[in-house]
Amino acid sequence: MVKRHFVKNWDEFEKLIVELEKDKNPINIFFTGDKNELGESWCPYCNSAKPVIEMVVENSAPKDSHFVVCEIDKPFWRNQENPFRKDARTHLVFLPTLMRWKSAQRLDGSQAAKSDLVTMLFEDED
Repeated sequence: MVKRHFVKNWDEFEKLIVELEKDKNPINIFFTGDKNELGESWCPYCNSAKPVIEMVVENSAPKDSHFVVCEIDKPFWRNQENPFRKDARTHLVFLPTLMRWKSAQRLDGSQAAKSDLVTMLFEDED
């Protein structure tokens, strides 16, 4: 079964990644805007991508892999100097971003809502 994880800020993200890297199994990360009280993200593209990604995780993700959802709040995201944007390991430009950790495999923006691309990301071996 895919191991699911959830984090809400850079510090939680970094701490979790250090732990998951010890496991040596694939790590897939969905960076998305955080949700309001109605369960919707402030990022409309994230709302479109979420059901597609969840369906593919359920049906196509490798059973020994990790799936991390990292929610980012809007004021933090808008800061062009935030570590999600500046760190070479993440180097986010768009939300949503779906990526395979330590790989060139990534989908940015509206690409993350295309089931064929999401499926390829989860099924492709590095």
